[in-house]
Amino acid sequence: MSTWAEQRRADRVADREQDRLDRDADRVQARADAADREKARADRRSARKAWRAAHTVELFIYPLAAVSALMSVPAMAGYGWDLYGNPTGLALPLLSELGVWAFAMAVLRSRQRHPDRPTGMLTAGVVLFGMVAFGMNLAHGLSSGHGVAAGPVMAVVSVAGVIAHQLAIAAPPRGRAERAAARLARQADRRVDQARRAAIRRAVVDLAADGTARLVHTPGTYTTRRRLLARTTSLTPTTLPALPVTDPWDAALVDLDVDAGIPEPALGVDPLADSITTADQPDPDTDPGGSGGVAVADPPAPTGPPAGRRQRPKVDPQARRKLTPAQALTAARRLARKNGRRVSAEQIRTTLGISPSTARELRDRVNAEIYPDGAA
Repeated sequence: MSTWAEQRRADRVADREQDRLDRDADRVQARADAADREKARADRRSARKAWRAAHTVELFIYPLAAVSALMSVPAMAGYGWDLYGNPTGLALPLLSELGVWAFAMAVLRSRQRHPDRPTGMLTAGVVLFGMVAFGMNLAHGLSSGHGVAAGPVMAVVSVAGVIAHQLAIAAPPRGRAERAAARLARQADRRVDQARRAAIRRAVVDLAADGTARLVHTPGTYTTRRRLLARTTSLTPTTLPALPVTDPWDAALVDLDVDAGIPEPALGVDPLADSITTADQPDPDTDPGGSGGVAVADPPAPTGPPAGRRQRPKVDPQARRKLTPAQALTAARRLARKNGRRVSAEQIRTTLGISPSTARELRDRVNAEIYPDGAA
């Protein structure tokens, strides 16, 4: 019997404890809900305050425009009724007032959504329809019988709102830094356009077998030069002191192996001997002296034109030939053996027509291979 009574007492104690916990949870939830509501109200107040701070000008300009429309639209509707003598004239404010405001809002929307898009035509529409509204209201005022001043007053009232809107909202004044940045951006855009037009004029056409074509440009660093007589812009290759000179030789020699293109020497063969193929050996019939000279290093002497006859200068085909890294290395070795002493970077550069950095790399490699002891 005592066990049953103790169980009932324990159950009642547990129920009271659970009720207390539930009430505490309800109070905590109520406080959280109240805090959330207060935070939401504070956020709305902050949003309204920020909106008012960002649209302070609009809060004054749009009521001004509303007053202007409220005074002009009924007057122009009455003038249209008197002018047309039927209800059709009531639509006259749609042409005079709504037209100018349609273009005014188009200017504003275009500048907000597409800042880089020109709005000259839309602004011209604002001016044109503003002149229409001004002229109609001026005619109405002059014909109203209220004196000469009635015409200018009604005309100014009709366009006052849209003028304030365009000056303060659609095209607000900018600071000196903004104007300077916009001016520099326009100059940069014009120069880029000139360079692109010049690049298109000097580009070559890559024609595919199916008849499609594409323009192929020569990448690099250029300066633009304006030709006054031809009224065109040309591109001149240039280099910048702060940028490295980009040369195909430099990129090729980065991955150039020391032993690339040089076969393993056989037993009894000098490893420093030049790897000259049979095609490189002198022909006894065409080269009796056995000089075996390189065309790039020793171009043939030009022959003079016949007397009394002008000839165009011949272009050396070797001047436009692009050497591979292996060919340049072979030519540098030949030059070193022909001189019989260590070669300089200037000799290699002028002979092969390569960049100074590539010439220095070839000089170090060739001198180390052929004259390792530094002997002349």
